[in-house]
Amino acid sequence: MSLSKNEIKLVKSLQIKKYRDLNRLFVVEGVKLVRELIEQSHFKIDGIFYTKDFDERIPSHIHSFEISDNELERISGLKNPNRVLAVVKYPTETPIDLDEDNLVLILDNVNDPGNLGTIIRTADWFGIKQVIASVATVDLFNPKVIQSSMGAVYRVRFYRTKLTEAVQELKANGYEVVGAALGGENLYQTAFQKKTALVMGSESHGISPELVPYISKMILIPQFGETESLNVAMASGIILSHYKREQTATD
Repeated sequence: MSLSKNEIKLVKSLQIKKYRDLNRLFVVEGVKLVRELIEQSHFKIDGIFYTKDFDERIPSHIHSFEISDNELERISGLKNPNRVLAVVKYPTETPIDLDEDNLVLILDNVNDPGNLGTIIRTADWFGIKQVIASVATVDLFNPKVIQSSMGAVYRVRFYRTKLTEAVQELKANGYEVVGAALGGENLYQTAFQKKTALVMGSESHGISPELVPYISKMILIPQFGETESLNVAMASGIILSHYKREQTATD
């Protein structure tokens, strides 16, 4: 089939947040990400556009369309499109699980899509199921977030909300709220509760002042070398690793 001008215009527009929100659709590109998308059930697929070289089996209940390489290039947001592109519906919003006996990761104004995708991927690696983000955090459905998450967006539950309200609700349900900040106690001398809410601030501004009163303790990753700072994705990974090591040792 040949794509119409309207179809091309719609899919291309989904590279921009305003049009993603308007249509409640986003784009997933590449063989690996689309393969995992087909296998999961959280996100509903609106349609899949693939070239003749795409050899994965697409279930019959999913709308799918074979297109030319040239057409894929016209709708893709990648410099080198990889055989397939899926248009996906926004998921139904669900409430935060306040009873989960695990760490909840809270992201305060993380603006870089590569960092957000990497954080979600890292959270998935360590078995963290819930990530709560401030309204100002970069859009989950930004194509760069989807790509850098490497499919973890399908497994980690992501919420965007007012963080002061979320943190108060978590505290009321038995979570200890911990923040990563300069001047905090040494991470390696810190004991974590199993129900921990970990707040990670932006690299440029740290944790927002309005959140600080709700944080029980601040922690710091100690520095042993000369590098000026860690990006928020790397810092999140280090802290999650310490949390999991500690919890594994006490289970």
